[in-house]
Amino acid sequence: MARLASKAKAGFYPTPDKVCGLLKEKIEIEDGARLLDPCCGRGKTLSNLAEGAPGKTYGIELDHLRAVVARGKLSRVLWGDALTETRITPASFSLLYLNPPYDYEMALNSKAERLEVKFLKRYTSVLQKDGWLVLLIPYTVLKFCAKILARHFDMLQVFSFPEDEFQAFKQCVVMGRKRPLVAKGKSRKATSNLTWLANREADDFLTIAPQLDTATGIIAPSPRGTLATFKSWRVDPLEVIPMVHKYGLMDDILNDLVPRQCNSIRPLAPLENGHLALMLAGGYMNGEIELGGKRLVIKGVVQKSEKVQRVSENATGDTTVITRDQYMPTVKAIDMAKAEMINIQ
Repeated sequence: MARLASKAKAGFYPTPDKVCGLLKEKIEIEDGARLLDPCCGRGKTLSNLAEGAPGKTYGIELDHLRAVVARGKLSRVLWGDALTETRITPASFSLLYLNPPYDYEMALNSKAERLEVKFLKRYTSVLQKDGWLVLLIPYTVLKFCAKILARHFDMLQVFSFPEDEFQAFKQCVVMGRKRPLVAKGKSRKATSNLTWLANREADDFLTIAPQLDTATGIIAPSPRGTLATFKSWRVDPLEVIPMVHKYGLMDDILNDLVPRQCNSIRPLAPLENGHLALMLAGGYMNGEIELGGKRLVIKGVVQKSEKVQRVSENATGDTTVITRDQYMPTVKAIDMAKAEMINIQ
């Protein structure tokens, strides 16, 4: 699946409930620990893992609707592309829960790279020393991630999904503790072991790799540093609009949007609805109005076009085209509460 197709579905691969339940049994969370899921979806998995624990949960989600839902479950959620649109303080998280899209990233003038590898490279740095990685990937992708895992993590453990859940994407769970740098000799051996596992047939891997319920428990430690930066480059209208109201910016915005009245008229007789519509579409009645409790800023415009009426040809072969001007009135309105544009023709 290409990156564009993956983005269309926002790379959404939810963790099976059974796997989430097994992980919750194996993860202990210390007071104040920070947990991050860069592909959090609706926030269900991370919120379940941290349920009842004294930690804080952070998520990043590419799909806006899912990000909105996740905000009701996690401590803080960013909306944006976790690979390219976020800034996070290094070494600030206790546990990284990473279930990235299972896909290739295609880039111009470069080789294709697995998205699982790109996410691992991008987010290894946000883990503090002795923080834990919980990585969910297809077991065959282990060979692509092997060098990064072996160089930056010790106490590496690889577990198979339960057999029924394994059939979907042939996934495994990798757990490792973050270290400054693992010794090269030990790293080479771990890389070799991971690559060997990735090259097994699916049935063999299911037999060789231990099941998740046999995993040794891990502890997400209390944070050692501050989380100074956790932000996305995207501007979320659901966050901006309340801030505009809170800091009194709405009046300034309306003053800039609403044109100043330059003249006034007093008709001799009441105007019909058609007359009002023409005045509105012609731009004479631009400005702020209130309708049904809503504040709207309206702008009327008229677009001119030509319609062919008749085409004729004379004896010498000359063609005559007769057209008629047409005027299409359009009214545009901005709903200031929802930040939505409404077009009326």
